[in-house]
Amino acid sequence: MEFIQQRNLHYWVIVYFLLSITSSAADAQIRLVGTGSTRCSGRVEIYYNRAWGTVCDDIWGLKHADVVCRQLDCGTALSAPEKAHFGEGTGSIWLDDVSCSGTERDLTECKHRGFGTHNCKHSEDAGVVCSVSLPKPNISMSPVGEVTWGQDASITCSISTQHLGGIFTLQQTSGSFNKTKASSTNSATFNILQVDFGGEGSYQCQYQTRVSGQDFTSPLSDSVRLSVTVPLQQPSISLTSPNKGLVWGPEGAQVTRGYSFVFTCSISSHYPGGVFSLVSSGSGLNDTKPAVNHSASFDFLSAEYEHLGNYMCVYEVTLSARRFTSNKTATITVIIKMSLLPLVSSVAVVGPLLLLLVLVGVCLVCKRKRRAEQPIDLVQTQLSLRVNNDYENNTNGDDEDVYENVDPVHTKKPKEEAERVEEEYYDDGVSEINNDEDHDSDEDEETSDNEDDYENVTQRLVEAAVDIYGGDEDIYQNF
Repeated sequence: MEFIQQRNLHYWVIVYFLLSITSSAADAQIRLVGTGSTRCSGRVEIYYNRAWGTVCDDIWGLKHADVVCRQLDCGTALSAPEKAHFGEGTGSIWLDDVSCSGTERDLTECKHRGFGTHNCKHSEDAGVVCSVSLPKPNISMSPVGEVTWGQDASITCSISTQHLGGIFTLQQTSGSFNKTKASSTNSATFNILQVDFGGEGSYQCQYQTRVSGQDFTSPLSDSVRLSVTVPLQQPSISLTSPNKGLVWGPEGAQVTRGYSFVFTCSISSHYPGGVFSLVSSGSGLNDTKPAVNHSASFDFLSAEYEHLGNYMCVYEVTLSARRFTSNKTATITVIIKMSLLPLVSSVAVVGPLLLLLVLVGVCLVCKRKRRAEQPIDLVQTQLSLRVNNDYENNTNGDDEDVYENVDPVHTKKPKEEAERVEEEYYDDGVSEINNDEDHDSDEDEETSDNEDDYENVTQRLVEAAVDIYGGDEDIYQNF
């Protein structure tokens, strides 16, 4: 009875041992770790008996690495590094003297000395590098963002891998651009000179390398987009007058009518060609001229009132059959003013003529006044002489001689002439006599005395004439 119990016990021990071995092998996990490791490259470690341990590199090679890469879904193996290439591990060394055919699905299916049985140190830890361990390359562009038309651009591809000496490829996702560049480092730069609109689009990088006679290709990088722009600065506008007919005022530029003036439009640009347009909101002008050295001049030979208005410049350039227009410049208001030169010339010519006419008029008035005054003085002088002569004759001779010398005809004529001259004098000078109320009183008295004398003399002469005509007829008979 005791013998049967011992046999059953041995049986259960064997079953437990076999089950434990199978369970442990089935539950084993694998990972790649260490310095510089990636998801598909690094030091090989196995999780067994609730702990991670390394694999010894004895008889380790690409077949072993292929099993590991396939188990981790990392494609084919590129290399099987030995001697703790990714650094020494810690803890247990689970496998040693591993022998694989390369078709196994799991590393623990390969032959080995058993878990934990080894004669190695961690300086002999094994590693693998799988093909998809070539990471996705990085891509960058300079300048970042938009690229100005005609400017140079550069795109740099880089990758983090131990397998250098490969080839980088830069390709346009939706175009024909495709360039390759060999590099002994982990990066390559592609220069795109004088970018135009044909270079617009998205770009991606890819890396290729050859290891152990096999070619391996990395996945495509993320994309960068190259956008081409044509930024145009705001032009500048200036106004000048070659013959100095321009004056700047608070309301704008004042240009003298008949003078010339020039608008100049300019811009700071590196684009070839282009045209400038001078636009006026007031006169309706819209003139266009080609840009020469990034500027253009608009000449106005003679300023006229039709040139009144607000003037602005606009720059346009055509690149790759596309037209681009700048913003308008600041506004210059043009005001046309009348020239003072014709007015000054007119005054210079008409002024002397007016002065001459005034002098002539003054001379005529003075001459007429002299003519009006001269007969009165003459008659008064003649009458005074006659009265004096008559008085002397009456004193020295008899009355008959006096009356014999008096001529009735001449006596009547001076009186009529005096009356006529007196009427003309008063008609012409009535205004002057009325305005000259403060005239010298002595002259008034003298004038009145003269008029009295003139009237008295006339009366005497008339009386004498009457006496002569009514008197003795012998007197006329004597004549």
